[in-house]
Amino acid sequence: MQNLFKLNNLQLSMVVNNHKQKTQKFEGFDFLRAIFAIAIVADHAGLFSVATIQELTFATDILYANFSYVAVPVFFQISLFLFYFKGKNLELSSFFQKRIVKLIYLYLFWVSTFTFLKILFTKGLTGFTNFDSLSIRNILEFIISGGNSPLYFFFSLIFITSLAAVITFLRKKIANDSLQLVISYCLLTLFCLLILSFSFTDLVVNLIGSQEISAMTAISNIARWNYNPLNFLPYLFTASITVQEFYQGDLQKQTLHLSKKLWSLFFLFLIFTLLEWFLLKNLFHYSRLSLVFGSWLLLYLALISKQKPAYTVSLVSNLSLGIYVTHLFLTHVFWIEAPNFSNAIFELLPRLYVIVRFLIVLGASIAITYLLKKTKLLNKFV
Repeated sequence: MQNLFKLNNLQLSMVVNNHKQKTQKFEGFDFLRAIFAIAIVADHAGLFSVATIQELTFATDILYANFSYVAVPVFFQISLFLFYFKGKNLELSSFFQKRIVKLIYLYLFWVSTFTFLKILFTKGLTGFTNFDSLSIRNILEFIISGGNSPLYFFFSLIFITSLAAVITFLRKKIANDSLQLVISYCLLTLFCLLILSFSFTDLVVNLIGSQEISAMTAISNIARWNYNPLNFLPYLFTASITVQEFYQGDLQKQTLHLSKKLWSLFFLFLIFTLLEWFLLKNLFHYSRLSLVFGSWLLLYLALISKQKPAYTVSLVSNLSLGIYVTHLFLTHVFWIEAPNFSNAIFELLPRLYVIVRFLIVLGASIAITYLLKKTKLLNKFV
């Protein structure tokens, strides 16, 4: 009878935990989603070029390299954290299948729609970089890059989420939490070194003059490719470590250990940011450790934040996926030409054109996403 009572308590505990996981909302994530959804629209709508118009090119580079480029890493951190969190006590295979199937549907729907419209409005496949001729390499690049567009995010997320499922499966074979943490930190260090090697490939090539070595050329090309999914490997372990610390209760209370970790991440972000600015010729790619540590710091801050998001923040957060995809049709298909400033007002105030363009793209993206959310057949794609 006593054993039966214990079994019932265990089952009840599991049900309660599963219910908490389904209902728990990390409100700090709303701020990150809202801020960086708008940042991406600002990036693609050319808002940051206002600083260039004001002859502040350095400020423009900072906004692009150290603000806009943090957006995708932040979205990876959030997505992987939630995957690990929800999949910990749920049946992994069914949860993984649902998640992957949804991502594949999103990828196929948006990439096919984007490709069709771009072919229609930009004179065929020549509108796609490196897709002037059919070859296995070009087809693979097209698939991985999501039609050579920011829709590469979906392919990379499918790839990384698949690896996250493998990691979750293997971690369940290791009963010792401390050992899990040690392994995660070791693998994180390994993949950070890989990203570091990607960052400085061009620097090494220039120093040793290895342009003619095919292996170095191939590595250099992969390293500089903005759509390289390997750039996001470290986030597998930053999110995994954070989830484990969350379950251990390390993030629910302000401790000296947590404070030291936050400051450590801040200084790592600062150090690598300075190194990248001084040593790298091109900052506009994801092979940068500053993005890893910066986005990881933001993940922690979002989790420990007690601030309640305002209604508008929650609204933009809930629409963030739709904003991310729908604005691309405005900035990459229907409104891609440079401003001609034929209007007298825009000729006198060119930055006004950029600001108006950004506001129109953002407003239209929010409105379109909101309408799609209300459409029965299409709401699952936003």
